[in-house]
Amino acid sequence: MKPLQAEVTIDRIGQQGDGVAALDIGTVYVPATVPGDRVRVALTNRGGGRLQGRMLEVLSPGPARIKPPCPHFTQCGGCTLQHLEDQVYANWKRDLLLHVLSRNGLTANTIEDLHRSPPGSRRRATFAVIRRKADTVVGFHAHHSHQVIDLTVCPVVASPIANLIPAIRRWAGTALKADEAAEVFVAQTDSGLDLLVRTTACLSSDGRDSLVGLLSEHDLARVSWAPSRRDEAEILAEARQVRAVCGDIPVDLAPGAFGQATPDGEAALVGFVRQETGGAKKAADLFCGFGAFALPLARNGCEVFAVDIDRTAVANLGAAARQAGVPNLGVEQRNLMRKPIPADRLAGNDVVILDPPRVGAKAQMAEIATSKTPCVIAISCNPGTFARDAQILIHQGYVLSRILPVDQFIWSPHLEIAARFDFAG
Repeated sequence: MKPLQAEVTIDRIGQQGDGVAALDIGTVYVPATVPGDRVRVALTNRGGGRLQGRMLEVLSPGPARIKPPCPHFTQCGGCTLQHLEDQVYANWKRDLLLHVLSRNGLTANTIEDLHRSPPGSRRRATFAVIRRKADTVVGFHAHHSHQVIDLTVCPVVASPIANLIPAIRRWAGTALKADEAAEVFVAQTDSGLDLLVRTTACLSSDGRDSLVGLLSEHDLARVSWAPSRRDEAEILAEARQVRAVCGDIPVDLAPGAFGQATPDGEAALVGFVRQETGGAKKAADLFCGFGAFALPLARNGCEVFAVDIDRTAVANLGAAARQAGVPNLGVEQRNLMRKPIPADRLAGNDVVILDPPRVGAKAQMAEIATSKTPCVIAISCNPGTFARDAQILIHQGYVLSRILPVDQFIWSPHLEIAARFDFAG
């Protein structure tokens, strides 16, 4: 049966980046469209009065439509909004925050302008690699698909990472067998590029040697390998100790260590934390990672208690503090999702900082809320779970004083939030 077709005019951009139009039979969501576009689409029913529109033709473009900077746009699933005029995009991204706050009955005393990281500044990327019979594909997945789009360029990631794509393709073309796959994580650190290959394929000695060869050929800092994300990585070669500098303190990084997506975004978040914690004498940093917030605070004389589930990150953080002569930073390895720090341990702090994963920190936030800590700084990469967790604080007497939205994931619907809460009793 031929799919139902229709001509629609896009009214707005939805929260996931699709254009939204109205029909008598339901609401239509059309990727890669802008307000004012008149388009012809093929429709499929998503249920609940929602229709998915596959664009067949742009009959007349809206005023905010521009030429995307990447030739892979609409195929690669990494970006959804490269076709949208820059200021319209920035307004839409800030509106994501306003919509979430309004929908959840939240208000903030101050909402800052959107802080934006520029194109070409993403300092970490995970490439999907597939060795096929005739060629090798290195890239990102298509939207809602297992298909991997073979990349020639990427305007999002830092150029040293993008420039490594051909070398990864050449390595995989000889090291992997037909139908074998790998995941290649590349991070731009303060020591240089850190490369970690995850694959269940059995690498021959030649495959490992050629991987190690990338170290000198492309001046990498380190090359590592692991069967999967759950397995500890084996360092195959290391030209330099891989480190991040937090404030002025270097801290060792394990292969695949998590860090903020862009240096600019991290600087904005660290700046927010430092500004909002000025004068604090005692702080708890929960979900601390390798210490991007904890080390600068401790260096400035604040007594900091830092906690994270990552045993290696916590150990490296503690070692960095000791080596830098910063005795006022204590660390603990702990699963805060299953075993949150109780309220009585938090009560003596001037401020609690937390930067949880996308699922938020519901259990830990409940303990913070009853601790009556004077100030809470929440960093979130998910506005939805941020709103849920914020309500926990507000129900216990906190007010949402300030929010800074940070766009580290340009041309996508992802948004980072930094927020300050004050206990009002």
